[in-house]
Amino acid sequence: MVGNTTVDPLAWASVVTKPEINSVRNPSTGHVLDVPRLIRAFRYERAILLRQKLKALVKRGEARLVCATCGVPVYLACSTTKRFFFRHRHEDGSCPAVTRMELSEADIRAMKYRGAQESAAHKRIKELLLRSLAADPRFKDVAPEQTWKASEGLSGLRRPDVSARADSTRLAFEVQLSTTFMDVVLSRKEFYRLERAALVWVLPFFHPSYRRMTDDDILFGNNSNVFVVDESTAAASEAAGTFIMTCWYRKPVIQGDKIVDEWVERMVRWDEITVDVDRQIIVVFDYAEEATRRREELRASRLERIAAAEAAARQALEDQENELREQVLRFVVDASCENDYLPRYKTWLVLNDRLRSVGYGLDGEYPDLQTATRIVHLIESARAGKPVGFRYKSFAELGHHLIHQHPELLLAFGHMLRRFGTRDALYSDDRTGKLRAKLDAIRSELTQDPKYRMAEDEERLCAFLSMGTSRKARPDNDNRDLNGREAA
Repeated sequence: MVGNTTVDPLAWASVVTKPEINSVRNPSTGHVLDVPRLIRAFRYERAILLRQKLKALVKRGEARLVCATCGVPVYLACSTTKRFFFRHRHEDGSCPAVTRMELSEADIRAMKYRGAQESAAHKRIKELLLRSLAADPRFKDVAPEQTWKASEGLSGLRRPDVSARADSTRLAFEVQLSTTFMDVVLSRKEFYRLERAALVWVLPFFHPSYRRMTDDDILFGNNSNVFVVDESTAAASEAAGTFIMTCWYRKPVIQGDKIVDEWVERMVRWDEITVDVDRQIIVVFDYAEEATRRREELRASRLERIAAAEAAARQALEDQENELREQVLRFVVDASCENDYLPRYKTWLVLNDRLRSVGYGLDGEYPDLQTATRIVHLIESARAGKPVGFRYKSFAELGHHLIHQHPELLLAFGHMLRRFGTRDALYSDDRTGKLRAKLDAIRSELTQDPKYRMAEDEERLCAFLSMGTSRKARPDNDNRDLNGREAA
């Protein structure tokens, strides 16, 4: 076990210290990618799956990436310390980047085959596997080392450690003891896929804290499930009369604001196993589906927290604005003519600064208190249906005053009368009909003539203090003007 490097599947992938190939190019788009940045963009498990995908594409002559220097197809490789780099498919000495050793993969594979294939440990696991399958009457044609020839139109042959058939599914069991090149794993999966059979990798032991590169290739290529056959599982199979293996799988769980893995180890019956021949995946637990579900839960939870925080912020702002609005209204309405002007003006400056901080104060170095007072009195008059703060006895007199002295307030006053439901009070006070006549005369000018338009800062303040009632209502509300006619 000395020297083994085991990486958390969800950790970010790391790159070798000095990669020979520093940049790769996508031949379809022409984009050149920085290798260290590309590798570090993947989680470790995703880098392993990308490694398998790129190698499979290279083997089929469909390279997704090429060396940016020489244009030779490349695939992702991994060092003994599980750091990633890109390797040429082949090298002829024309590229300054040297990524291949003198011995070929075929040479090393042959050496490993001679040294490990028929070891006593390998034979022992095959015997335990045969015993386990023999205990379950559902498995037929159980045999060791049976040669599989490719079907008509295909080439090649394979000799799985153990062959069997369960119902209509052909099964090829491969015992994995030593490290194996990734292209061996890929080529076997492809062979059995084309033969419409399922390849089941069997390990003699497994622990998530000690994983060889081959273990990772099998684990992540099989949706994070691995199977173990040993003395205990064989005994369990014989005792239960059904095929049993130990399955290790990753289970994603939400921990705080992120997803982490829990590793599960349990004995499983063949009935609990799902076989997907097309994808060559044999699993007890669908990690990919569960991880997607957990990511959606985490995303929904984050969105809920964001929405709650935004709602709280909006409520806090609304509370702040309501408090400020009431303070300004009370300041004006409660004032009497006996109040000293200078202290009142100083208080008004403080209030106006607060209004400015939320975007509603009057502009200028010396904001006019009289203007603010007039706006407040206008709002309270429209709300009450009678003059408030203005020195008039009737509502109609206030209307005449606005037409002649403050035409810029007419539209806002009309909107508020409608929204507060006090418009009829204005006309019931107009016993002579003169106010209605004046309004009829200017009705077409109300939205056109600039003199009927409030200054921008005054309009904002009026809208804020009146809670928007001084502005034109939305189309689905009553849009009639001061005369009760549809506004232009």
